[in-house]
Amino acid sequence: MANFPHEIGKRGVIAAGDGQTAAAGARIFREGGNAADAIVAAGMAAFVCEVALCGPLGGGVAVSQFGGDTPLAWDFFARVPGLGAKTKKPQDFGQAVIDFGVTQQAFRVGKGAAALGLALPGLIELHASHGRLPLNIVVEPAVELGRKGFLVGEQMAYILSLIEPIFRWTPETHGLCFPNGNCPEAGARLFNRALADVLESVGRDTSLVNALYTQLADEYGPSAGGLVTQRDIDGLRIDCHKAIEFDWHNWRIASMPAPSSGGVLIGTGARLIKDIGARVGAGSTEHMLEMANVQRLLLGVRSSSFDERICSSEFVDGLLRAWDVDVLRKMGENVDFADNFLGSTTHMSAMDAELGTVSLTLTNGEGCGSNLAGTGIQVNNLLGEEDINPKGFHQADPGTRMNTMMAPTIARSQTHRLALGSGGSNRLRNAILSTLLNVIEFETSLETAVEMPRLHVDRSGDQIVAHIEDVGDVKVLCESLRERYDDVTIFPGRNMFFGGVHAVEWSADGPAGTGDLRRGGAVAFG
Repeated sequence: MANFPHEIGKRGVIAAGDGQTAAAGARIFREGGNAADAIVAAGMAAFVCEVALCGPLGGGVAVSQFGGDTPLAWDFFARVPGLGAKTKKPQDFGQAVIDFGVTQQAFRVGKGAAALGLALPGLIELHASHGRLPLNIVVEPAVELGRKGFLVGEQMAYILSLIEPIFRWTPETHGLCFPNGNCPEAGARLFNRALADVLESVGRDTSLVNALYTQLADEYGPSAGGLVTQRDIDGLRIDCHKAIEFDWHNWRIASMPAPSSGGVLIGTGARLIKDIGARVGAGSTEHMLEMANVQRLLLGVRSSSFDERICSSEFVDGLLRAWDVDVLRKMGENVDFADNFLGSTTHMSAMDAELGTVSLTLTNGEGCGSNLAGTGIQVNNLLGEEDINPKGFHQADPGTRMNTMMAPTIARSQTHRLALGSGGSNRLRNAILSTLLNVIEFETSLETAVEMPRLHVDRSGDQIVAHIEDVGDVKVLCESLRERYDDVTIFPGRNMFFGGVHAVEWSADGPAGTGDLRRGGAVAFG
């Protein structure tokens, strides 16, 4: 790796889905923390100010690299609960319908929708492995946001207005973000003092996390309508493995292995679209059509057995290296995976002046509509999301790792190091792939790579459909897409549907970053 410059006064850079989240990480950089400290501080802050997207009892995945070490993949997403339970069918498992305007989608809620989410212990273990500052210092920005109040951003206000039916499931959950029963407007100040107390306590003594999960088993166990048992809690652990890696021209890319399907699909997509920069112009109709075709091929690659097969290193190596590209193109049968229209995830990327790098994605699903008593924490509904339970609800064996599309990613060359990721359910793999393509194939700036218009090809019932952003003149593109796909949906301007790529980089020009405005992105320097 080249010897990159260290800019005076810039110890690190962080990009996130909310300005307050990014500011928390930047503050920790200024206090002498490294990328792990900053990303954990940002994640804790997001638990408070991005409450509609993530939470301490939700899930997360991360990819990290410090010094010349091998990139590591951290799986603290979620485990299927129910070890020792007499039934896999919980009693408290309802439905809330969200109206997106262009469509409606039903989400499963209630205590029976709650998986064993490991976000909080995952961040704690990531910090213990790589962090430099004491944890009680790292949690301070989040504690202050909970006690002194956080400002509701435009993006968060919009999401809260959409998913209010879930927050209305119980009065306690509605009271978290809807003071006096009203949906908060952008700029409103909200408080979560109970969560601040929890984070402060855990920052001082991490063993208190055990008590939090014991409470979860008591309140979300079979006798209370859920599935979480004490046996689930006793077996709680964070998995850390080598990241999957693949080459793209002179770049080395590291992303999430199983149980994430996103990293492998991004690597497969990179092989399918490699050398596009020598064939077409950036942002051209030909560029977008070829990208659409690759996305269509990835639908076929992700067969009904794909999430199980990526646990095989031989299968993954075939996709990323060994098999001829023509073999990949023949893996073209359609697959019926339901998509989550909202994609309630958030991402953050951090890099310090020593090039320590962490890319982190968090989710709470949409929340199950029920709080852990006295903590200010809405518990996740990951057992109630169709797109990560493709075989049906409550079909997976207790104790197994849940699959996710989330794919935090690190890319590095001799002149650059880049960290990126995205929220957005199934769209996030295409958002990350598109951004990497723009940087590597078309050599755009990072900001341009994120801002360029996106499209997403997916299956809807028996149809293959395309979604595009109406940025610039898309008339010819739309006509061509309608010839190839069953339906085309046009979104006016850049839209949160297409994910939110929050990315940072360090190069000969120093640190830089960009927050995707599709999902409230912000950048801060420490």
